[in-house]
Amino acid sequence: MKSFLTSIQERVLLYDGSKGVMLQKRGLKGNEASESWNLSKPDEIKNLYNLYKQAGSDVIQTNTFPGNRVTLDKHGIGDKTYQVNFEGVKLAKEVAGDNTYVAASVGPTGMIMEPAGDLSFDKAYDIFKEQLKALEDAGADVVNFETFTDLNELRAAILAAKETTSLPIIASVTFNDNSRTLSGNSAEVCAIVCEALKVEVVGANCSGGPDSLLEPIKKMHGVVSIPLSVKANAGMPELVAGEAVYKQKPEQFSAYTKEYVEHGVRLIGGCCGTTPEFISALRKELNEIKVQDLKLRSNSMIASAFSYLELSNKELSIEKLFINDEMRDMLRKGDFYSLLQAYKAAKMDCLFIDFGDMSETFDVWEFISTISYLVKKPLIIKCDSIEIVDKILRYYPGRVGVVLSNTSNLSRDQFKHYGALILNDKFEPTV
Repeated sequence: MKSFLTSIQERVLLYDGSKGVMLQKRGLKGNEASESWNLSKPDEIKNLYNLYKQAGSDVIQTNTFPGNRVTLDKHGIGDKTYQVNFEGVKLAKEVAGDNTYVAASVGPTGMIMEPAGDLSFDKAYDIFKEQLKALEDAGADVVNFETFTDLNELRAAILAAKETTSLPIIASVTFNDNSRTLSGNSAEVCAIVCEALKVEVVGANCSGGPDSLLEPIKKMHGVVSIPLSVKANAGMPELVAGEAVYKQKPEQFSAYTKEYVEHGVRLIGGCCGTTPEFISALRKELNEIKVQDLKLRSNSMIASAFSYLELSNKELSIEKLFINDEMRDMLRKGDFYSLLQAYKAAKMDCLFIDFGDMSETFDVWEFISTISYLVKKPLIIKCDSIEIVDKILRYYPGRVGVVLSNTSNLSRDQFKHYGALILNDKFEPTV
């Protein structure tokens, strides 16, 4: 069998559908962790995987979606985090055989990122790292980060996968009606940042029915060159006798397939409420579609968590902040708000901060949290300090532009690891 990466460049791969709804029909109770069945009822899980394989799925997703320690602790099985995830993949591999890929499903922690919540970037990274080890050890072909609502939490997950595994990455986000996440990240920003981080596939899932994800997918398609994925719900659920019921029919669901493929989708399946019948309907549609090559898009974009900017072929308004001795003292003391508040409502395309030869340490995570909250426009930086640049690039919830310093020892590979766009002194992208 060809590698997952080779196959998704050649054709549209068919994903599977919902796990939760199907397991509920088999007796899963509301207070149970569905992942616990990987250990207690493995035959039921394998049977479910097999139903999707028989329906035509090229890729089976594991029953490990909220399989992180934070979520499993709520069900009293946090100490079984490794076993639950390992078995979820192992059971899928037994069903998949030699002609079906296994994608390890990883969802968000359920916590809120700082400063609004208690989840730091580093804590999120460690949570995902633990889950990812089990998924890779068990032999997953690819990891699918899905249903994320905060781009920075997704970045922590992606970096955990890049730095601790060799798994190809699918990054999937869920959106509201205006094509933004719950945290306000636009579809374009999510796609630009994920592509810059070298994920193999980016896309959207959950949200609502297939009609609700068309606009986010079109927006993503307009700014990136990598394959897209989509997994919509079976329409919006209705409450019937206290239960959520999905009333959309498979034929209605699959009617959007051609339009999705025309806008860059190369991995398609179903999310909440979908069943093997929905996957069969998608297979029927895919058999009739001729796939076009993906278009190459510009790679000269930078982004904040909320907006993006094309740096080529445009007159730019760039605010410039040169860090002097007084400002260095403000950074050391953590007085980030006073330093940055003047740029909160500034009419600019982006903000350029030149740290010069500053080498003093300061709380970069808190600085990034403040600037992300106050300054909604993209960021360009210049700095001699390896430590400061590395932390800014690691924590910033967007894609930073970096002007190379003559005295910096940073390598281009280090910049690219974090998806940064390397610029010259005229703020022009370099090769």
